Amino acid sequence: EIEERFQADVQLSSVMETAIAKFYNITAGHPPWEDKDDDIESINFAGYIDDVTAGLVTLDLGIDISGSERADYLQKQADYILAVIHDKVSEGLGNCGLMFKPNGQNVDYIEPGSFAPTETDSNGNIMGCVFQSQIQRGDYTYTRLEWHRFEDATAEDGTVARVYRITNYAYKARTGRFGNSAMTNIGDPCSLTEIKEWANIQPDIAIQNVEMPLFAYFKNPAPNRIDRTSPLGVPVWHNALKELKDLDIAWSRKGSEVEDSKHMTFVSQSAIQYADQHGVKLPRFLRGLEMGVDGDNTIQEHVSTLLTDQRIADINSILSMISTKCGFSQGFFQLDEKTGMMTATQVEADDQETIRTIKNIRDALQDAITQLLYGCNVMADLYSDTAPELWETLKESMSFSFGDITYNYQEDMANWWKYRIQGDVPPWMYYVRFEKMSEDEAKAMIEESRADQQQQETLFSRFGEE
Repeated sequence: EIEERFQADVQLSSVMETAIAKFYNITAGHPPWEDKDDDIESINFAGYIDDVTAGLVTLDLGIDISGSERADYLQKQADYILAVIHDKVSEGLGNCGLMFKPNGQNVDYIEPGSFAPTETDSNGNIMGCVFQSQIQRGDYTYTRLEWHRFEDATAEDGTVARVYRITNYAYKARTGRFGNSAMTNIGDPCSLTEIKEWANIQPDIAIQNVEMPLFAYFKNPAPNRIDRTSPLGVPVWHNALKELKDLDIAWSRKGSEVEDSKHMTFVSQSAIQYADQHGVKLPRFLRGLEMGVDGDNTIQEHVSTLLTDQRIADINSILSMISTKCGFSQGFFQLDEKTGMMTATQVEADDQETIRTIKNIRDALQDAITQLLYGCNVMADLYSDTAPELWETLKESMSFSFGDITYNYQEDMANWWKYRIQGDVPPWMYYVRFEKMSEDEAKAMIEESRADQQQQETLFSRFGEE
């Protein structure tokens, strides 16, 4: 429909469409290797990797924009993004990226499968894209296709200018009995005004003096070897699919051993029947078994074998390879033998692989948010009452801050206590930083303590003189 309606080339191959669906299923806990008949279930470790990585990437992320009314407007947009940034980064890292698109009021987040690139530059950056959004109303499913691209427009004086053009089309299809569209396509064209949420959207607009696309694509900054011609990204764990499969199998086998470890004693079936007939209550661990029971010895003990140590060693070996293939330091993920939980270790200063991976993703995220705020600024010129301002000026007033992923709270507290004892820092700074006191509270407490100490010293001095 995009190719027919817009006469545009869609840069979304069937290979990538298949990969997108596969990645969705993996992070939903239903990978292709799931097999209930063979007792292979998924622990969804891929989703855990997404969350841990997103947590490190967005640790203490802050965006500051100030100095004007337009800057305050962009700060509100940035705060809107920061409120959900961890979840959105996790989603982007768990699939083929995520689109951020300003809508004139706040920001829309479009997942892979709901947007189709139509143009890229020589670096693979998406310069044109069609976005799909759907709304259910009664018996119909309404679909809106929104196409963003750059075009050359000829003015009345014959000059050619580069403009940014946005075109919207709406469609409706009768919904099937069970909520699925009864048609094989998105339906027939309809007016945007049929849906109140789209009633104020202009079918076609052209904006001048636009330097970047009015959307931002965030993806894992790793090469896409699934489809080298695609501008889409790949999950942070895309190189570790075999290891994720091995991990699910190993964990499922470990669980099966524990499930089968229930103590049981097999006796002759005639003994079970005798007990039933005479109202004799037998222990719950007794089971009747006629075949295979020796007549001279009618009691057989079932002793299960638990290969716990071997399983843990195997699982940790798999986790170590997953850590390496995901770009983290070897052993970043491991199975804690005490708790039985899979955890991510504390990042140390010498974990260069982990630090480099997180920095690269942070750079990609910062670039995406910066481009998104540029789009918000252009949209503000169209829909906001704030005074226009040059993007270069706004960008200079913009600052990003990220937390130190190697930070250790206990070590930091111990070091600051040492600084306090040595007199390198005022005592009140320690209490503000680690005891959650305000500066006034900390200073008042210290002053009161000093007054009490001086009073005690005065009393002891007088007692000594007497």
